[in-house]
Amino acid sequence: MRKVFVLLLLLLNIIAAGQAQRRFTTAFLENNSRSPSTTLQLYLVTYDKAATVTVTVSQPRFNQTVLVNRDSNVIVSLGYEYMIYEKHISSKAVIVTSDADISAFVFYTNNESADAMACLPQEDLGTEYYIFTSGAGKANQFAVANGMEGVAWVNITVSGSISFNGFKYGNKETFSIPLEYQQVVQFQSQTDLTGTRIISTTPVAVFSGNKCFTGINAACDTIVAQLYPVQNWGRFFAVFPLLNHFRDHIHIMAARPNTLVYIEGSRETNQFILGEGSHIRLTMMESYLVNSTKPVMISYLFQDCQTGPVDFYDPFLTTIPPITLTRKYYKFVTQELYYNYLLIVSQSPSPSEFYLDHQPLDLYNVSIKVLNGSSGWEVFLGKTGGQHEIYHESSAFTISVYGIENYVSYGYSLGQQTKYPDPPFPQTTEEPESSSVLRCLSLGAVYQLPLSLVSEADLSVYDIHLEDPLCQAVQEGHWVIIKMPFNRCGSRVLIEDGKTFYVNTVYGTVPETSIHRIEVPVRCEMVGNETLGLNFHPKVTDMISLGHYNISLRLYQSEAFNDPITTYPYEIDLHGNLYVEFKVESDDKDLQIFTENCKSSPLLEDGGQTYNLIEHGCSQDSTVHEHPVLDHREQRFGFHVFKFENFQEVYLSCDVVICHNNSSPNRCTQGCLSRRHRRDVHTSQSQLESARLSQGPIVFNHGGPLQGSQDEFMFPSSVFISALCVVALLSCGALLLQKRYYRIQGYTLLQNRGE
Repeated sequence: MRKVFVLLLLLLNIIAAGQAQRRFTTAFLENNSRSPSTTLQLYLVTYDKAATVTVTVSQPRFNQTVLVNRDSNVIVSLGYEYMIYEKHISSKAVIVTSDADISAFVFYTNNESADAMACLPQEDLGTEYYIFTSGAGKANQFAVANGMEGVAWVNITVSGSISFNGFKYGNKETFSIPLEYQQVVQFQSQTDLTGTRIISTTPVAVFSGNKCFTGINAACDTIVAQLYPVQNWGRFFAVFPLLNHFRDHIHIMAARPNTLVYIEGSRETNQFILGEGSHIRLTMMESYLVNSTKPVMISYLFQDCQTGPVDFYDPFLTTIPPITLTRKYYKFVTQELYYNYLLIVSQSPSPSEFYLDHQPLDLYNVSIKVLNGSSGWEVFLGKTGGQHEIYHESSAFTISVYGIENYVSYGYSLGQQTKYPDPPFPQTTEEPESSSVLRCLSLGAVYQLPLSLVSEADLSVYDIHLEDPLCQAVQEGHWVIIKMPFNRCGSRVLIEDGKTFYVNTVYGTVPETSIHRIEVPVRCEMVGNETLGLNFHPKVTDMISLGHYNISLRLYQSEAFNDPITTYPYEIDLHGNLYVEFKVESDDKDLQIFTENCKSSPLLEDGGQTYNLIEHGCSQDSTVHEHPVLDHREQRFGFHVFKFENFQEVYLSCDVVICHNNSSPNRCTQGCLSRRHRRDVHTSQSQLESARLSQGPIVFNHGGPLQGSQDEFMFPSSVFISALCVVALLSCGALLLQKRYYRIQGYTLLQNRGE
């Protein structure tokens, strides 16, 4: 019997060991108000599996276990007695343990002061931190918590002044303390503690802020944030002002000596050299791109009070994730007390493929800021509480979540965590082969090589860069990824035999030398002999990815081109006009777009009755009228609608060609071709094939005054775009085409054969 019992215990241990677990360590830093209204609310959010979650505090004792259903959330509240107000070590670290993937969010709630933070999972904690505090207020503070079993020895090198256990430690002085499991220590000072260094023997959780911040509009407000270890800092950031503020501050902190920081705004670019533990402060009067030679941390102090649905709201503190440590899917939480906002930061050229709570982003109230290839979309969510999710099928991004109300506010960010639950749609999990991969996209190329090749060359990820050494690689799993924008980082346009290439070089350089152990020429070529078939239905999608360019199509109701058609079926009178806009999305201003052919047909498939609107660049219908544009990357035209007899809907099919000014003469500069010139073109070029995008249907108002006849045609039920496919080539000439599949309800991406 005893043997059976022992075997049963072993079996249970094996099963338990095989279950996924997630652990978080957090703390309730001192608030300016110690009253029953001051609470810490833990939001526990699940994904595709239900979770059993236990929240514990050692002393005062707290132990609560909750079952959280899949794709749901539960709130666990801790009263003010669990707030840290001692000036010595206490046992108030809050430990969250789950048997499945979850995310945890903390809201500090009080009638007069609030803030929030996203909890880092245990795997993302580290042993080296630098403290940021606001520098203003009665009590700058930070805390260190041990959620790992065993003793963590914490070594603190002070910047400013700290009094602890009867001793006062001044600038550059060092002292050490032991933290046992579930213990936490809090430090406070009237001086600015920014730059204080934390080194521990095991991973710990570190928090920073101010008990009573007195900023521009605050008399006494609590601000708090969980800090990231140095191992999770980054080198490239896009920072956008929240709520159009122009008096918020960012602090850029360096961990290593001789860190070069380049700050690019819309007006000017500045350069700084930071030492170990030093920082600079900038006022957010505009958007900034921050690029550094060594990892840095950026803190955002939200303190202005200029715009919003309320007149007075408080500050909050958060961090800015680097855009190279990003993901394609997040869950986050808001509270219905606040007017909530979401800021999405991405290098994607369009918001059309973002889905927020399963709805296209363009259904929300969105404002946009753009700076040199990076975009910030600020979404107004209103007073909506609970969990939300946002995802993009192909592009990674970061988010900041924040809310305001009278005399309170909160804010936190996501995107810097390396351990995060998988998204609900399939992702590529293939192990890297020995070869590298190049993908050419609309604004640049992405080159990836196996991490093993970099290790074999005795290099680190940070030693991989482009011709501009500041444009460096990042690690994603087993791959080393480096992005090559077409308009910077040393990228050039090269013309060879009438073909256009974007070229750069990927180097692996031995640190502090000019020796290259890796050197890979990278080029993206524009060619026109490949076919992609794309069919979006029923949602109108105004952008198609062709090779390394995005080409967009929009239909408009008037020649002002300010009233796009977004709802289908779209009904129109037979005697009306429709207006078409093509646009190629790229930072390269030397690109041109040209409509080669446009035809109408009552059937989706080729064949049967057709009517040519444009053929070989020449208008075939007298009502086709081109509208002038200032940017050659766009083309606009309008025409009078028509219909086929006995058909209630038709399709428009257009071949769109992309050219580069440096390759002149080209098809775009040739314009309308006569029959004789067509023969010359066919003898010198391969047949151009195309990709097609369908949308619609468009139907007629049957009350229209005109009646159909055999010579009358109708405009599309679905609209086809045919466009020149632009293909990414490696230097060895291998063709790489990336297939993307949308598995979102109501959207299907089909790969068709070339026609």
